[in-house]
Amino acid sequence: MREAARFFAQILLMFLFAGVIYGQSDKLFFLDNFRSNAKNQRIDSVLRMSETYAEINPDTTLFLSNLIINDAISDKNYKAISKAYKNMADAYYYKNDYANSLLFYKKSAEADLLVVSDTSGFYIDRISDIAYCYIQLGLHEKAIELDKSALKLNQRFNRAMETADNLNNLGNSYFYLGQYNKAIEYMTKTLELDRRSGDSVAISVSLNNIGMVYSRWRKHYEALIFYEDALSYTTIQGSKAIRYSNIGMEWYYLGDYKKALNYLSKALEIDTESHQTIKIGVRKNEIAIVLSAMGEFDKALRLNQEALIIFKNADIRESQIITLSHLGDIYRKKVQPSVAERYYLESLGMAIDSKSQHHMAQNYKNLYELAEEKGEFKKALDYFKFYSISKDSIFDGESYKQLANFHVLYETEKKEQENMLLIRDNELKQRNYRLAVVVIAGLFVVLILIFFLYKVKARSLTQNKLLLEQEKKLSIMEIERKASENRLLEDRIFAEQQINRLEREKYQTEIKLKNADLASSTLCLINRNEILSEIKDKLKQNHNTQIISEVVHLINSNTDIDQDWYKFRTTFEDIYPGFFDRLNQNYPQLTDHDIRLSAYLLINLSSREIAGLMNVSIDATNKARQRLRKKLNLEPEADLTLFLTSVK
Repeated sequence: MREAARFFAQILLMFLFAGVIYGQSDKLFFLDNFRSNAKNQRIDSVLRMSETYAEINPDTTLFLSNLIINDAISDKNYKAISKAYKNMADAYYYKNDYANSLLFYKKSAEADLLVVSDTSGFYIDRISDIAYCYIQLGLHEKAIELDKSALKLNQRFNRAMETADNLNNLGNSYFYLGQYNKAIEYMTKTLELDRRSGDSVAISVSLNNIGMVYSRWRKHYEALIFYEDALSYTTIQGSKAIRYSNIGMEWYYLGDYKKALNYLSKALEIDTESHQTIKIGVRKNEIAIVLSAMGEFDKALRLNQEALIIFKNADIRESQIITLSHLGDIYRKKVQPSVAERYYLESLGMAIDSKSQHHMAQNYKNLYELAEEKGEFKKALDYFKFYSISKDSIFDGESYKQLANFHVLYETEKKEQENMLLIRDNELKQRNYRLAVVVIAGLFVVLILIFFLYKVKARSLTQNKLLLEQEKKLSIMEIERKASENRLLEDRIFAEQQINRLEREKYQTEIKLKNADLASSTLCLINRNEILSEIKDKLKQNHNTQIISEVVHLINSNTDIDQDWYKFRTTFEDIYPGFFDRLNQNYPQLTDHDIRLSAYLLINLSSREIAGLMNVSIDATNKARQRLRKKLNLEPEADLTLFLTSVK
């Protein structure tokens, strides 16, 4: 208001000053200008004021908008007209008059189409508003059609937040239509946009919405996953209470009453700390439902009574009706039919006063079922008649509402057809205007480019020649450099191949020498042992016992099998490193005798040679071979020596 007064004073001073200097004709000019500016200033001020009051006092918004709408129309101020109609639509929305809200949103959109070069997205937002009104009127198919149109436009202009709103509304429409798979599809797309934006509040809401769809779909485990994920993104205590409540009720549906009570108690604790009286009543009702299912009727009754007091103090009649009906259900489970009937009748009386056909039908249903249980069949029949009448009334009311909604739809579609030519003309004008601007700008740019190219052309040709020559020289140098690198690489590869070959030959030679040494030393040991054995045999043929014993003792002392084995093993491990370790690791059941036999077999010694080295008979050696085959789990036809080679 202060800005308006200041503006008025400035214009008035200008007018007086102009009257003194320029005379009467100039006074008229300034007077007209002042009136025009003052009117626009007044319209803008009233528009801002009417927008402020839309939610808190809708009737004030309607009064203020009507106050300026005629002036705006007479001045063809389409921007002001569209805003005024939008404020009126908002007011009707907050009055729950969705039919009038829809009509004025459409008028706002039509007026905005006449605003030249409006790129604010105002028109797209009104399409979304109209779609939301269709949702409230139960015309979800029409809402889906408009939301999809708004979605395409918002995506084209990269309006991320508005795109998310359209996707969420589409999800809600499919949810109300019972098409839960499509609802999940669109709500998931909303969630993806929310995650990109990083807005934790929006992410939490989207996750919670998806959980609600799964809950209605009776997919309670899936609903739990999304509710718990929503809880992890929730920081506001009031929202946390809602998340805890949702999770608790899902566990109730799944039959885990302990978990249900745990989460519902958390929700109640938060609402109690926040002094959310109404929500406290709702939480107590939810906990009472779980306790009743667990058979703890007294606790459930106490909570329902406390909730009923809260709803009575707040004068929330629908919650009182529901709570009284719950009390009747509990007393019915406790087999106290008289008390149950009293609560059902009290709930019914409030429903009749409130003209709530749905709750009337539910209470009549409870009463006739209770009368049947008590054996009062005449009373049951009377209640059933009232129940049937209430159901028919609900159907008639819904039918009437549906007919009214279809009438609104017919009228709005008729209005759409009447304005289609105007909209198309306006779009064509705007398109032609944009095309003319683009063409002029393009011609101007082309002229500049031609002039610039003409100036640069000669210099560019000279520079291109120099660049080509330099590129040729660089190419030749690059080719030579690469050829030199290739030659060096080939020489290096050849040298490495020669080194590898020499190392292989050296290694093979060393192996051959070591094999030869091992074979030579092994044969020496065999020959020595054989000679000593022959000497023992011949001495045994002599009957001089004392001399024989001394000579045999001398031979045995020089036949040190363990020392021979140690020398053999040392040489063997140089040639076959790790053989004994692998054999012990893979076959821990082998004895030292088996390991010695394996080593001798690996170097292809015969049974006779092995018997000489181990100072046993050939038969004993053959038996040892058979025992070794069994311990190694070899088939009869398997080659023992070849198998030991694979262990190597």
